[in-house]
Amino acid sequence: MSPLVNDEGTTRATEPAPTPEPDTWSIQSIFHFTVNATNFERSLDFYTTIGFKVLRDNRDVVWPRMVARNFGMPAAQGRGALLGIGDGELHTRLDLIEWLEPTLDPPSDIPIALRVPRVIALRTRNVRAAYADLSARGIEFMSEPLSAEIAGIVAVCSCRDPDGVIVEFIEYAEGVLGSRIDHLDRRP
Repeated sequence: MSPLVNDEGTTRATEPAPTPEPDTWSIQSIFHFTVNATNFERSLDFYTTIGFKVLRDNRDVVWPRMVARNFGMPAAQGRGALLGIGDGELHTRLDLIEWLEPTLDPPSDIPIALRVPRVIALRTRNVRAAYADLSARGIEFMSEPLSAEIAGIVAVCSCRDPDGVIVEFIEYAEGVLGSRIDHLDRRP
């Protein structure tokens, strides 16, 4: 059986594929997460300033129809770039997109401090040095680095990207995989 390539560059088999066994697949990692931008260049400047590298520049690519179909949309077009922290296959990637079709909803009238936040947490080596370096380069933080040793947090601080996404830089103590919560009160 040979695959057929259609006009969108996707393939389909000439015969139905056999049903795979349930144990033949597994999720390996998050490949990328998407950050929507109202101004691609401004957001690209922000994310490259904080340490992401452009792995693939897609700002002038016309998306094939299969992108819209994959997302269940009648149309999908945008300007974007795939950014990464490291270039290994399992390193963190961010797909930065300024949507052209459809366009982003207009911003809310609710003050940003009262909205449910969108947060990207970046595990960071030496948060205090990152804070000093990025502050000197014009990145505005919401506070100086804070620590919560009981939770295993050596230092943490946050800033906002140009569209209000909170970017959190967090440094954990050696061997800590996430904030310790055993000491915290519980809701009834």
